[in-house]
Amino acid sequence: MSDSKIDFAELPTLMGKTAYSSDWMAIDKEHLKMFAAATYLDPQHVDLTSSRNNEFGEELIDGFLLLSLLVYWNFRYFPLKADRLWGLNYGFEKVRFITPVMVGDQVRAICNVVDIHKKGDGWLGTLSMTVEKKGAERPAMKADWLVLFLETSNA
Repeated sequence: MSDSKIDFAELPTLMGKTAYSSDWMAIDKEHLKMFAAATYLDPQHVDLTSSRNNEFGEELIDGFLLLSLLVYWNFRYFPLKADRLWGLNYGFEKVRFITPVMVGDQVRAICNVVDIHKKGDGWLGTLSMTVEKKGAERPAMKADWLVLFLETSNA
C-alpha cells in the first residue's frame, strides 16, 4: 500500500490488502518498566517471584506490552485521513504470542485488512496483525483485531 491516505468512505478498498508495514523499533528497558508500573506489576502491588523465575529472564517483553503497541502502530501508520475519524477497539478474535521478545530486540507490525463491512454508521474492520521480530523465523505475535471506524460529527 502506498503512503497516501484514504477517506473514510474508501475504507472498503483496503479489504484483502496490506494497510501498512511499520518501521522497525526496539523496546527499551525504560518502556518495559513504565508498562509494569502502569499495569501494577511492581513489588508494591504484587509478588513477582513467578515472573522472576521465568527461563527468559527479567528483560522478557510482556506479551500485553506487544499487544498494546498495536494502538501506537495503527495511529502512526494506518492509511486513513484522521481529520474526522475516530475508532473503537472492538476486541480480538484471536491473539497468539509465538516468539519471545527481549529488551532491545527489533520488532515491526504488518497490518492486513481481512474484512471490512458496514456496521451502523461506521465500518467494522478485521485487522490481521503480525508483529515480526528481526532475525526470527516465526513472528513474535499474531492477532486478529476488530476495530470499529467512525466519523465524528464534532467538526
